[in-house]
Amino acid sequence: MKTQKAMDHESTSAFGDFISYPLHKVVSVMESPEATEAVVAELKENGFSAEDIEAVCGIEGETRMDFSGKDHGRLTELLRNFQHIGPDRIYLDRYEKHLHDGQCLVMVNVNNKVRKERAARILHHHTTERVTYFGLLSANEIK
Repeated sequence: MKTQKAMDHESTSAFGDFISYPLHKVVSVMESPEATEAVVAELKENGFSAEDIEAVCGIEGETRMDFSGKDHGRLTELLRNFQHIGPDRIYLDRYEKHLHDGQCLVMVNVNNKVRKERAARILHHHTTERVTYFGLLSANEIK
């Protein structure tokens, strides 16, 4: 599976295609590219646009996430070093393992409580893994 925003087109940022932190996003792991395609389709059917959804899978996703930061320059390496000494390290380690094992990570941008709850419900429908919302200074599991 190609690593893409909503599986339709590539995304870039100031760090190239590096994904630094899923700020204001609901995130979960999908077991397969097929499950990822199904969750993306359901998200789109429920009002989320391609720009709201990002999916990364397997080794390509692991490369894009660049958990050490070394492949995207000194600034990203410094950012990852800070993240690895704080509470974010738990999420980074978990997501790195899942991607290394060939699974997929789906991130849904949300801007209010209703969209956050809708995205979480849809993600829960497609996975048995944790669903997490990443806010400005916090990460919360959504049941």
